[in-house]
Amino acid sequence: MKKILAGLAAATMITGGADAKTLVAYYSRTGNTMNVANEIATATDADMFRIETSDANYYPAEYTATTQQAQREIRDGTLPPIKTIPDLSQYDVIFIGTPCWWGTMAPPVRTFLSDADLSGKTVIPFNTHGGSGVANVHADIADLTPNSKHLSGIAVYGSMSKTSGDTVQAWLKEIGIPSE
Repeated sequence: MKKILAGLAAATMITGGADAKTLVAYYSRTGNTMNVANEIATATDADMFRIETSDANYYPAEYTATTQQAQREIRDGTLPPIKTIPDLSQYDVIFIGTPCWWGTMAPPVRTFLSDADLSGKTVIPFNTHGGSGVANVHADIADLTPNSKHLSGIAVYGSMSKTSGDTVQAWLKEIGIPSE
């Protein structure tokens, strides 16, 4: 019984109680990260915000050209312009999702984190990848949100994103996030 009560107390502390609001903010170029974001939002009854570049054609349609542009942006610290960020003051828990590009988050996510004030919020990273796993994604997100509480993230192989529901549920349980 003590373990159950301790677990409930930890979950309440993490989410701020029954009135806590949760947001899943993500960037997805191919749909893989969006698939995982949908799983998280469904499981936690969270609101969703898709991080998008201001120009829908900012990245080239061709994969190799996109990877080359992203590599230059990461190397140079470029922050691509993104669409307006919603009012985040109402959220206590914010999941941040991104594909892993060149060992880190996609540049539009870096812009989002540079522009948003996530001080005092619980930040939970997640990423999709083509074989690199977490790489530096979660550490880089934590570095850009130094005044936030951080919980362990998850990395999902991109081709497994459509069937990631059970994996996401197990991860949420592991980190103490209540799901619907």
